Amino acid sequence: MKKSNVLVNAMMVASLFFVGCNNDGPDCPEALTGELGTSETVLVGDWNFVGMVAEDAVDLTDDDQDNPSTDIFAQLDACDKDLVYTFDNDRSYTFTQGYVATDCTNKVQFEGTWKLTGSNLAFVANCTTNAIDIAFNEDQSTFSFEQTYKFLDMDGHTVTTKVTFTYGKTAS
Repeated sequence: MKKSNVLVNAMMVASLFFVGCNNDGPDCPEALTGELGTSETVLVGDWNFVGMVAEDAVDLTDDDQDNPSTDIFAQLDACDKDLVYTFDNDRSYTFTQGYVATDCTNKVQFEGTWKLTGSNLAFVANCTTNAIDIAFNEDQSTFSFEQTYKFLDMDGHTVTTKVTFTYGKTAS
């Protein structure tokens, strides 16, 4: 049976969010507000985590085989794959993990606001701001972004590689 590396789960969530100060402090950024621009409406709805591909092969499965792969998504368990963004018309968003798959103990939920300017997707949540550059596929049914990560493979080796995360829009 495959068992995913817990480090991968923590890195996926940390890739977009930081633990920040409480929202009562004067240093917290203002929520993103205003009407959505025409190019932003494509994000409204639910986006499910559908892919995670690394440039370099990594073995994250505890399956008694040396079988590194660039398809990190295939090496994750159902709870680690259960990541969903919900972008709303009022610029609010929710990011959930572990709420759809069965028996997940790693439930996480973040709420905040968002704005898309060109390819830059900005977030304000947990008293922090963050931004990623995203790319849509041709029919705008998926978006992807890249991050560089250090993975600890099943042999205890550290592998630093660029990873592409992909999210697919849920049909309305």
